[in-house]
Amino acid sequence: MMKLAIGGLLLSLGCVAQSINSGTVTGAVTDPSGGVVRGARILLRNPVTGYQQSVATDDTGSYRINTIPQNNYQVTVTAPGFGAATQQVDIRGALPIAVNISLKVAAGSTVVDVVENGAAVEEDPSAHQDVDRSSFLKLPTFDPGGTLNQAITYSSGGVAADANGFFHPLGDTRRP
Repeated sequence: MMKLAIGGLLLSLGCVAQSINSGTVTGAVTDPSGGVVRGARILLRNPVTGYQQSVATDDTGSYRINTIPQNNYQVTVTAPGFGAATQQVDIRGALPIAVNISLKVAAGSTVVDVVENGAAVEEDPSAHQDVDRSSFLKLPTFDPGGTLNQAITYSSGGVAADANGFFHPLGDTRRP
């Protein structure tokens, strides 16, 4: 019987000693006059890990987000008729963190008319090739001390470099 009591005591102490690795964010969303904003959408998001939770405010403009892993987060609040508001929050313990946000009234909307003008195709027949980072990573490395001139010459078909470091398109037959 004594062993059972000691085992129960040790088990309960082990449960108390465990740490809680999640936090809570609570708060209220108000308008500029201090009135509550019902149905505002609160998005808690970590842009690095991609973790996110979303809730809406209740009739009193309050919200609560539970079981948030410890990390840095962005709290973004949106509501119809108001501009979005963002605030940074750092979750490091189990104590609730209050994030009260006041939304500003949205500015007037802007209308943009897009009109088609001309062709979207390049009409300049000169030598042209788009090169990005992935193109440079695929290049062979013949010379460990190779310069940018080598990288441009190897990555651009139809281009030759001369001894002075200038580039010339191959097959250019246009004469001034």
